[in-house]
Amino acid sequence: MKVSVDINDSLNDVLMGLDQTRADVKRAIKRAQRKYTTFIQRLLIQAVVDASGVKRNLFKKHRVHVTTAYAEGQIKVWLGVAPVDLGYLGKVREVAGGVKAGKHYRPGAFMINDKNTAFKRVGKARLPILYQTEAIEPIAKPVVTQILQRGQQRLVTLLEQELNYALNHE
Repeated sequence: MKVSVDINDSLNDVLMGLDQTRADVKRAIKRAQRKYTTFIQRLLIQAVVDASGVKRNLFKKHRVHVTTAYAEGQIKVWLGVAPVDLGYLGKVREVAGGVKAGKHYRPGAFMINDKNTAFKRVGKARLPILYQTEAIEPIAKPVVTQILQRGQQRLVTLLEQELNYALNHE
């Protein structure tokens, strides 16, 4: 899932009346954008983890990438919303009639060799078997849009702080 945030409007509101070609102003803008991208990344990971129940390290390492296109004034967010293995929802354990991982129950599923994964037979035959996953896209989409809308005010605050530091203390 790709989302891009246009930050030019927020930048123009704060930078009105300032010479944007000055080196210290450019450095302040770049610092504010960098801090904003880490803020958005951290907030997205936390919100999606809280909403979906997936372990944090999955998103932190593999599923969230935030990049900044300084020249275009855009921040691009990529969030991997492919279905996740049940092992990322909690320890997979066999219970009567199936498998349970965290709060998620799969009737008729089974484990192989005490690995933290679950499978389920497709028919009555021994093979084929299906790898059991949980979809997180329906949970993640509304959370991402809400976080990106909320984060615009943080960019304005960061930019004001960085400009204050650049103009008065550097």
